Amino acid sequence: MSSGGGGGQQFRYTQTPSKVLHLRNLPWECAEEELVELCKPFGRIVNTKSGVGANHNQAFVEFTDVNQAISMVSYFASSSEPAQIRGKTVYIQYSNRQEIINNKSPGETAGNVLLVTIEGVQSSDVTIDVIHMVFSAFGYVHKIATFEKAAGFQALIQYTDAATASAAKESLDGRSIPSYLLPEHVTSCCLRISFSAHKDLNIKFQSNRSR
Repeated sequence: MSSGGGGGQQFRYTQTPSKVLHLRNLPWECAEEELVELCKPFGRIVNTKSGVGANHNQAFVEFTDVNQAISMVSYFASSSEPAQIRGKTVYIQYSNRQEIINNKSPGETAGNVLLVTIEGVQSSDVTIDVIHMVFSAFGYVHKIATFEKAAGFQALIQYTDAATASAAKESLDGRSIPSYLLPEHVTSCCLRISFSAHKDLNIKFQSNRSR
């Protein structure tokens, strides 16, 4: 007889770890708060996407760090008590995505942090002072972080509240930074703005890329 051969493992150990976890078999209309409550002992959740799948009983949760996701998967893989929400066993595995991309729809949730893609420029073309000048016209800008991704040159802009961020988004989305604030070789520049899932940007030190 073999010992310790517990049947029906929930987890596929061959999966590549990701900071995004895929949760299945969720209770009806599972709320974001319930997902966060289940996950928060293992780390901080920065984004969620629920109501996924044909039966709307699946969700994705994104931790700040992959090690937090690994600790959650490892804990429930070795625990005799399964992960549960409202008494239902929840099956957890790594997602094949590395971050949650929320669809930019009219119903997206407003937040106090904006994700701005600046089209038509290189990172060296737009200084953080220019970004601050443009966005502080709508209210106090607490923090700015800039970075380059596949989508182009992007910035995260943190305001005090969602109302201020919404006003800036409403006014600037699809508009251009005034030409007198840009180098002469930049012929066109367009701001594409959406709400970020972030609430408080973690900026360790000020530089020409963040403040």
